[in-house]
Amino acid sequence: MNRIIRPSKEEPFYAYPNDMGFWADKKRDLAKPFTDATGRCFLDARIYKKITCLKRDNPALVIGETHCHSTFSDGKHSVEDILRRASRLRLDYVVITDHLLPRKYLIESIFKSWEKQAQYIDEWDQLNDPVKIYPALEMSALEGHLILIFDPEYLSPKNFSDISLQFSEFDDQFFSMLEIIPRIGSFGGISIVPHPNKKRAYPFGASIEWVKENLIGLTDGIEDVSSGHGYQENYSEKLGLAAIGSSDDHFNLLTGTAVTAYDGNIHNNLINAVKAKETKAIMVDNSLQPLLKLARYAITLYA
Repeated sequence: MNRIIRPSKEEPFYAYPNDMGFWADKKRDLAKPFTDATGRCFLDARIYKKITCLKRDNPALVIGETHCHSTFSDGKHSVEDILRRASRLRLDYVVITDHLLPRKYLIESIFKSWEKQAQYIDEWDQLNDPVKIYPALEMSALEGHLILIFDPEYLSPKNFSDISLQFSEFDDQFFSMLEIIPRIGSFGGISIVPHPNKKRAYPFGASIEWVKENLIGLTDGIEDVSSGHGYQENYSEKLGLAAIGSSDDHFNLLTGTAVTAYDGNIHNNLINAVKAKETKAIMVDNSLQPLLKLARYAITLYA
């Protein structure tokens, strides 16, 4: 039987991890001009070319980002910036997964992010076609982070109250993934384990052994490929979960460098493809990995 432990509200170890604190935010502020320039001058053209080649060779392939952050949590770009750039890079969909972290990033902020995304897509005035969006969040659980993706109908504010009834208590305390994951089913959604085995001084990436022992048959997918964390694994095949590729982008730089793809002739959306375990995790471009290794060390120092 799994023992669930809830830390006290006074426990700063859980509530304010170092890489979401004041100094980490200042480091990101200093890094932003360099990441913006790198995207414009170097990376964007490479991503565009490689995604274009992928689609040329596989016309039915639907390609998108499943893990990135905006200014509604600890990201450095607005949802508008993220969606515009994703469209220019020829992505088909974007899942913005802003944080739900007790006593720091709350469910109301998630709802504001969703509203802004939906409004921007509805009023789309760019030359490129808009990307598809999914309401989502990245939750801090006792065992690590967890991504929840909801059916697109929940982008509508009229449905926010239903979600709030199930998820508002996570504003105040940490829960186990074993308690969280069953709640997503009634919203037509899926759960994904991000950056597994990645350790910090607080619960960050759930261990593969814990996932194997506790989440098989409960969760839907796992990140096999992460450009933001610099790894390519094959966890999904070993665990019988859907393969997910993503960036964990906080700078609107790495979006598109690692993607989740599925056959659009078979599945009409990401959620169905993940539930069927018929997705592919693809590393599109890893040319910045040596630089990112240093950046990850700087941002997460002492975290």
